[in-house]
Amino acid sequence: MGESTVTLLELLGLKHLQPSQLAELVIEQIGPEDLLLDKRRRCDITDALSRKDAERLARLLGLSPADNPWESIRNIPIPKGSVVCEVIFAFFGCSLPEDRGDGTAKPSSVQIVPDYSLFTHQIQACREMISFLSEEMRPRVLLHMPTGAGKTRTAMNVISHLLRDRLGESEVVVWLAHSEELCEQAAEEFERAWGILGNRSVSVHRAFGQYRSDLKEISGGFLVGGLQLLYRRSLSEQEVFLQLARRVTLVVMDEAHQAVAPTYQHLLNLLAVDPRTGILGLSATPGRSLLDAHQDMELAQFFKRQKVTLKVDGYDSPVDYLQDQGYLAKVEYDYIRYAPGEDLVLTSEEISRLRTELELPDWIIARLGQDHKRNFLIVTRLLEEARTEGKIIVFACSVEHAVLLASILAAKGLRAAAVTGNTPPARRRQLIAHYKKPGGIQILCNYGVLTMGFDAPRTCCAVIARPTKSVVLYSQMVGRAARGPKAGGNETCKVVTVVDQLPGFRSIAEAFNYWDEIWE
Repeated sequence: MGESTVTLLELLGLKHLQPSQLAELVIEQIGPEDLLLDKRRRCDITDALSRKDAERLARLLGLSPADNPWESIRNIPIPKGSVVCEVIFAFFGCSLPEDRGDGTAKPSSVQIVPDYSLFTHQIQACREMISFLSEEMRPRVLLHMPTGAGKTRTAMNVISHLLRDRLGESEVVVWLAHSEELCEQAAEEFERAWGILGNRSVSVHRAFGQYRSDLKEISGGFLVGGLQLLYRRSLSEQEVFLQLARRVTLVVMDEAHQAVAPTYQHLLNLLAVDPRTGILGLSATPGRSLLDAHQDMELAQFFKRQKVTLKVDGYDSPVDYLQDQGYLAKVEYDYIRYAPGEDLVLTSEEISRLRTELELPDWIIARLGQDHKRNFLIVTRLLEEARTEGKIIVFACSVEHAVLLASILAAKGLRAAAVTGNTPPARRRQLIAHYKKPGGIQILCNYGVLTMGFDAPRTCCAVIARPTKSVVLYSQMVGRAARGPKAGGNETCKVVTVVDQLPGFRSIAEAFNYWDEIWE
């Protein structure tokens, strides 16, 4: 369970929990698959069997009788999908990890609804972007749409159109993002989009986090790269980058407000060395700075002041239009005020990094996730919000923080689960599907997987327990609860922010319109 979880359980007055109840929480939060397929955890379980049970399991596995049946069980490999795997899962009374479906018969006639359709405002944005990207010299445009209005889906339609109808098999589209999390979500979203919209085989290359695609071997397709990693590789592999640039036809930059930073300018100049290479920026907040108009002007000039956005007669902000029309939910903002201890002090070097990278140091975020008083306030508020029976998504500080919160909530009797980058893919899909179902998981605590490209329109409340200085990342988290009725969501939603780090914005519309004068 972890020391922090048990400590918080005690603070919440749950000292009466028995070991069997704690074991049930472990099974619920980790899942049979991760317990039985992970060798260390499986050995902990099988080593605890009685001799009679250990000998019975050994016989079922086809092992010869031995003085130490536990040792023979411990050393046998358990490949997923194997007969041995089936025996282990059946012995412990668990369903196999493979998705075998629910057995529901399909009706004789079905109506097919497009899996990657667009709303009218998204279709118009696609047309405008394609027009700008068709310019012969320095084709550049920034797509400015509020979080929840479908920037990523709209951009993927444009990319798919270009790859399908205009680009050859040897040409490359590069997608750049600031974080590993956003990179993986972009790769997964493209795979989904191209699987529906594509007309030929296209390779997806990853160059972020643990992935190191060989840039020399990329002869076409879709490359997703982490900005910092590609920048470092560009310094040591400049010739390789120049060779790659000859095949790059379009560069897409997520969080485009960072496009004019020196580090990223170097990378963009390498990838778009050919003046005919297009650059597409995506942003809900098309400004580099909240205070420096010069930087904002530089960003607008970089994109030739070509910005595709919604303009609706009779509305000061397209957000108001999207909310009135039911595409976006009307958002109620609330806060959990908490002052961390005096030991959480940034050094001058960390302050300097914060100004350029727009993120707090990992050690501070991790420390906040371990703060019992802060967690007590979060859990208390979640218990209050859960009374509405609405779906709630929680953005935690770390993997451990997500599991801790989910365990505490489950111990209090709520339908809660944790989804993180460490969750096995099959179980992650299972938990997310369960969350989306009426009557399923009510509270989904996550870290690192659900800020973008995650569609659960029934979500009516987002609790942002992860501090961030990035307006874009914050907007993405808000957007998980901001789907309106026409997008399968709610008329209203609530956003609860813990330790508010945003300098001044209290509504989506205010943030959306902040930089308009610079671009005009």
